[in-house]
Amino acid sequence: MSAGRRNQRCAGVSLLELLVTLAVMAVLAGVAMPGLVDLAAQHRSSARINAMLGAVQAARHLAIVGNVSVTLCPGQGPRCLGRNQWHQGAVVFVDRDRDRRIDAGEFVALRLPKMDLGERIRWRAFRNRSFLLIRGSGLTDWQNGNFQYCPADGDARFARQIILNAQGRVRHAQDSDGDGIREDAQGRPLAC
Repeated sequence: MSAGRRNQRCAGVSLLELLVTLAVMAVLAGVAMPGLVDLAAQHRSSARINAMLGAVQAARHLAIVGNVSVTLCPGQGPRCLGRNQWHQGAVVFVDRDRDRRIDAGEFVALRLPKMDLGERIRWRAFRNRSFLLIRGSGLTDWQNGNFQYCPADGDARFARQIILNAQGRVRHAQDSDGDGIREDAQGRPLAC
């Protein structure tokens, strides 16, 4: 093949072809974008509630292995924060004197970072405490309840919940009726 013919084949595209291609790409991106946004929101929700589930499981494991009381509470510093401050982060530590304060010699096992602005985790439990205490036996201190995550926009489709029984075992809330919103232990849809 001559050099002249090869150059004719490699000639660029016309402006019209480029505009048509860009228009098709814009339409495809417009169709795909809402699905990608929802997928990202689902991933974030699952990651947040799974981090809390991991903290509960780590606290229970540490309590059983060490036969000590372990506290999971909101906060990052030496003291636990108040009720429903879980968006400020969380800490799991050996709490020998059960004072919800990290004292000298009390081992910090895990810290969860602060969440993004507007995201929330609520802890609702029997005995209405702002923290979770797990005894050396692995049982909670009669604190069956749930942790519920709500995204910043409050969209219930992305609310997640883990349910904790008095034995310290956890399970995820499920969407049993298929409406896209998970239900709590009593079968009520989660709401943010």
